[in-house]
Amino acid sequence: MKVLCYNLTNTKNATPKQFDGYDVVVFGFDGLEKIRYKNELNGTESVLQNFASLSKTSKKIIVSGAITDNYGIVRRSAVIADNGKLLGISDMNLNVNSSGYSQGGGYRVYQTSKSRIGVIIGDDIIDYDAIKSMSLCDADFIIVIENEEKPQYELLIRAYSYLFGLPIILISSSNTLATDLSGEICGGSRDGVSDIILPTKKTYRVIQNKRRGVF
Repeated sequence: MKVLCYNLTNTKNATPKQFDGYDVVVFGFDGLEKIRYKNELNGTESVLQNFASLSKTSKKIIVSGAITDNYGIVRRSAVIADNGKLLGISDMNLNVNSSGYSQGGGYRVYQTSKSRIGVIIGDDIIDYDAIKSMSLCDADFIIVIENEEKPQYELLIRAYSYLFGLPIILISSSNTLATDLSGEICGGSRDGVSDIILPTKKTYRVIQNKRRGVF
């Protein structure tokens, strides 16, 4: 799976030609302007329409972080489109240290034309059960869109990849990092643009457990 990641680029400044040769294109929180659902519905703004159009023109799967405003309820979110079809919007579920953003209501794994992609936003990176559930739901890999970089996050995604056999891409405001199925770093950059080859072939292990009592 070939993935192109942009840390600070807005989708308006990207052209479909730049996506040639890639399966998935990922933008951070600077990828889209604030999405105001009210304005999108009444036609005064067209952020989502333009995003879907870029996906259709380029014939790619595109994921971008965004701030969404649902009639005054503001969230950190991520939008995903596949060949012009808007597949959905995921919201951050955890709110650590009163960040000022409202919580969403669940996690999603998206079935795309290329693979099954799990999406994690912001503080949800510390939710072990979120990663586990995406592994159980047969995600091929996970995209984590974070607003800031913390050294602990590299340890987290490497541990998650090792424990659950899931490649993970972490994109923040200053860095992109990718891990493979075994938890090793397989790509990334601090240059604002990252070209990543992500191995997604699944591996399975037989684990036996002996314990007392009724299981």
